[in-house]
Amino acid sequence: MPTPYDSIGQSGLQFFGKVSASISHELKNVLAIINENAGLLEDLTFAAQRGSAIDPERLNRTAQNFLKQIHRADEILKNMSRFAHSVDQFNLQVNLHELAGLVANLAGRPAAMRKVILEMAVPQEPATLTTNPFLLENLIWLCLDFAIAATSAGGTLSLTPERTDSGICLHIAGIDKLAEAFPGQMPEGYDDISAALGASLVPDFSKNALTLRLA
Repeated sequence: MPTPYDSIGQSGLQFFGKVSASISHELKNVLAIINENAGLLEDLTFAAQRGSAIDPERLNRTAQNFLKQIHRADEILKNMSRFAHSVDQFNLQVNLHELAGLVANLAGRPAAMRKVILEMAVPQEPATLTTNPFLLENLIWLCLDFAIAATSAGGTLSLTPERTDSGICLHIAGIDKLAEAFPGQMPEGYDDISAALGASLVPDFSKNALTLRLA
């Protein structure tokens, strides 16, 4: 007989797989651009060997493209490392702004594919809580998965952590199709993970926003 933990484990594996696949795709794109610029550099070298003058501006652009992609790969790998280490401890004090920002970065490619922009707002005061980092990342990912699917192309989703008298929460605003999608289109696994974390999701249809209450 399946238990809630089975559903949480299944959702976690799917989450880990989707993030890993997305990171792999981004790194392949970086390598493809680097390879393209390496080919251009070979062409410039071959032309110089034949006595043609090298355009300094063109050479500089190629070098800048290399540096840009190296920086991009470094950021991708940093996010990957932070994500991988989120399973090191099952109970840890986390900064919601930093954790939600990481998930938003990881969800950047799925959002871009749907032409949705993700923006992370800085809270007025630190919003920290003690929780399971990986489960919370999974929960926020599922909420973003829903929000992205329920937002029209060209839309912007704003993520705002907040500390209130009643606890810590994360606001996700800009979901223009919220009324027709919530709660029927919430991703599988959301109910079990939110229950495990003691979290709840409150819609505000007048503002096209969801509030994830965490503590």
